[in-house]
Amino acid sequence: TSAISFGIEKLHNGWTVPLGVHKIICSSPGLLVSTTVHRRSTPVKRTVRDINNNFVKQDLIIAPGSYVEILETQVHGGRVRGRIIWEEEDPEGVERGSGKNRLRRKEKKSKKKKKSLLEKRPKRKSKMFQRGRAKKKEDDGTHEDDDDDSVWEENMVKYSGWISVQWADEEDEEGNAAARLGSGSDEDAGPWTEPIPLGVYRISFGAGLPLRETPERDSAVLDKLERGRCVEVVETTVKGDRVRARCLVPPLPQEGDDQPGKKPARFQSGWISLLNALTGASGASPVPLGAYVAVAEGGCVITEGGRLDSKEKGTLNPGSCIEVVATRIEEGTVRGLIAAGGHVTLFVLNGASPNQLAAVGGTKNPDGGRMFAMPVPLGTYQVVQNGLSVTTALSMNSPVSMKLKVNACAEIAETRVEGGRVRGRLTAVGYGGVAKEVNGWMSLFEPTQRWAKIVCFKGGRPISPNQPQEQAQA
Repeated sequence: TSAISFGIEKLHNGWTVPLGVHKIICSSPGLLVSTTVHRRSTPVKRTVRDINNNFVKQDLIIAPGSYVEILETQVHGGRVRGRIIWEEEDPEGVERGSGKNRLRRKEKKSKKKKKSLLEKRPKRKSKMFQRGRAKKKEDDGTHEDDDDDSVWEENMVKYSGWISVQWADEEDEEGNAAARLGSGSDEDAGPWTEPIPLGVYRISFGAGLPLRETPERDSAVLDKLERGRCVEVVETTVKGDRVRARCLVPPLPQEGDDQPGKKPARFQSGWISLLNALTGASGASPVPLGAYVAVAEGGCVITEGGRLDSKEKGTLNPGSCIEVVATRIEEGTVRGLIAAGGHVTLFVLNGASPNQLAAVGGTKNPDGGRMFAMPVPLGTYQVVQNGLSVTTALSMNSPVSMKLKVNACAEIAETRVEGGRVRGRLTAVGYGGVAKEVNGWMSLFEPTQRWAKIVCFKGGRPISPNQPQEQAQA
């Protein structure tokens, strides 16, 4: 989906919004689910219990921080609207299910075979055997009382409806969000959801992740993915309290892979748990999208296609700024699709063969691979030039909403490249011990000039005083 989204921003039809799992990022109380694509259509109703423990119908509102699966997108009323399926526990089903459980336990007891007087006679057995048998009976009784899968499925209910995803003209907005919301809207300035990105992920869970055959968490295990291994996520879905991802796993290098005439090993396909939908904890981290800086001494070669042997378009000089919009794994390397068109190599996977490393070159990385381009980090930036303009949109020609003084700090949540310059989207600014929320864009740096420097990475890790700023920016 991302590969076809460039060059059609003026004719937005919802294609630029990827399908799959999205996170609700709007303000409280959340997003109202309507029955049709029209935002003002009849809301979807859900069953809840009121304070008197009675069942009542209420509008279905999905709370911020929830994860939903977008199945289809359409543009209506200036918004990209997404069709979703929302699954939750049905209070009425729970009550019916508990009654069925009691009935099933009663039926099991009534179906017990009556023993004869001879069978009722106690048998002499050792105390050790009796203790083991008692423990076994206790375990069996516990399992019998558990609810089976059929009852659990009966307790769940699915709702289908439409939610707002983002403004249809988000890529060309000129600070008109306030004007658009001034007409009695019940939504905030948007965007209202954030897609879980597809592309290359690195396994970050310490114990590794199981690769399973289907999206179901109890399906057969195909392989164990160790920490640090890279996979390519091509599809996401919500299963219970987990966001599951279908991924392509490149084969591990083996001896003799470089021999001429040997067929390359095939990728393995399966499903992993990408993150916990309740806590947001993730077992794999994505290779970042957004602004990158070329770091290879010989520059980065731009090719027309994703393959390494596709036709060359040009070369990026060291220090050049590019915007990566999608990632993929190709021949032992992670490749990035850039907004200007074409593909570049971002880095070489760990364990690449000597021939692969020799073929692609690049700068050595401490983990054993080679880096060609490094992402511009998110986090807290400090202004180093007085009067830095904050604009309402990505374009440097968009209206200026405020100017920042030297030493003011800004929280950068997203990076893009505009005219060869790295731009950052602000969520908050602080100066003199006072902080406030801000929505806008500001310039960070370009190859020959810098307007802000990073002082703390996203997540709270501060920059070392001895760390070169060029390395921190990359």
